[in-house]
Amino acid sequence: MEIAVLMANEFLKAGQPIVTTRGRHKQYNHSYKSDGKGQFQNIELAVLIDEYSASASEIFAGALQDNDRAIIVGRRSFGKGLVQNDFIFPDSSFLRLAVARYYTPSGRCIQKNYKYEDASYYDDELLERLKHGELFNKDSIRIDKSQAFTTQHGRTVYGGGGIIPDIFVARDTAGITSYYIDVENEGLLQRFAFTYCEKNRKTLEQMSDYKQFLRTTPIDNDIIKEFAEFAAEGGIVPRWYYINKSRDLILTKIKAIIAHDIFGPEAYSSIVNRNDKTVQEALKALNKHKAAFPITD
Repeated sequence: MEIAVLMANEFLKAGQPIVTTRGRHKQYNHSYKSDGKGQFQNIELAVLIDEYSASASEIFAGALQDNDRAIIVGRRSFGKGLVQNDFIFPDSSFLRLAVARYYTPSGRCIQKNYKYEDASYYDDELLERLKHGELFNKDSIRIDKSQAFTTQHGRTVYGGGGIIPDIFVARDTAGITSYYIDVENEGLLQRFAFTYCEKNRKTLEQMSDYKQFLRTTPIDNDIIKEFAEFAAEGGIVPRWYYINKSRDLILTKIKAIIAHDIFGPEAYSSIVNRNDKTVQEALKALNKHKAAFPITD
């Protein structure tokens, strides 16, 4: 929580609420506000979330959304908003106990519903989202209209668990085939990329950056053929119908891993984000100044 508060503070004017914790006992009730010392108070900002964004990332996204400071892009977040404390016993064992819940500046509870008598519902809730179609269709998001709240500048947002994005982006399953899943699960994409790096390290390390690497890589057809042969040696039989469907995904992942090895994590992100629909939607919104403060629609 502390890091999420510090991050949000970098983008907010002085005195803006960030998060509140509320428990059964007053000692766990706390409110956090920005101190006005943030370095990025005037930039336009997009925050990317999906169904796996949980806890601290939800505190950050909720704070920026409720203050109309950033546009939230992606899919509804996980919904984990419990404050946990460790209680250490004399034998050095400890109990981790939930003592409070997190609330966004508008008063929304981040935590999704949890019924003690039906713990399986909580565990399987993401699967239920998938079955219900929420990951692919904005209209399938189950909104509890009784949990309506208002942002600092009058927008309506909803509680009930998780942060609902301002711009919905459906889950991208293009290129994901049984072949891709098999080679990914076996770690063959990473192993092939590392093998490629070792064979070509001297040449790669002479390049100025990942852009030069992308311009001078072998023909994509040659990489795919070489990878299929490598994967076959690893036990995954080539199935060219599925390989061709996953072609772009395989090539992007291999090139990104190679770039990470040679040029660092920023190179990896730059390559992967070229085909990331959530990133692209966020860039479109920023280019149209939809994140100009205060966001009103």
